[in-house]
Amino acid sequence: MYGAMWAAALVSAAFTASTVRHAVDQALAVVPASSRLARTVRRVVSLHDTRMTWEDTLTTVDEETARLGWIHTIPNVAVLTAGLLYGDGDFTRTITLTVRGGLDTDSNGATAGSVVGVLTGADAIPAQWKEPLEDTVRSAVFGFDGVRISELAERTLRLVETEAFRSATESAGRR
Repeated sequence: MYGAMWAAALVSAAFTASTVRHAVDQALAVVPASSRLARTVRRVVSLHDTRMTWEDTLTTVDEETARLGWIHTIPNVAVLTAGLLYGDGDFTRTITLTVRGGLDTDSNGATAGSVVGVLTGADAIPAQWKEPLEDTVRSAVFGFDGVRISELAERTLRLVETEAFRSATESAGRR
């Protein structure tokens, strides 16, 4: 449960964060500080802050979480956090490091791409990642196969703007 909460908060935070680190820090606010997930994220952040290499960071955290298995949330959160921090806002580097970290590579890579894509904007995503998609979602979800990615982005932006307006209106009403 905490993994889903944290991942959703992480992508959401990327809409307003100035850096990946800021988004990672903001996302921690939605999970208990004493949880294994929060401790693992803070551990990866602290190793990154010591200027430890990406490889050594993953080795260190793997030694601490390997007993949980490759599909468990905690080691995957470590891989995702390391990929985000060491990728430092570069779309290709972030996804590459995250996927190279192993474990649940499709989920981790997709989440990393979502975070850094939102943070940096569509124009910062290299063409090699966008062009093969032809602005189209292929999905087994009823009603969404063939939907334009740009349409989904516009719908998402409208929701964000609506929520921001609602929040600002509520805040003004409490004064």
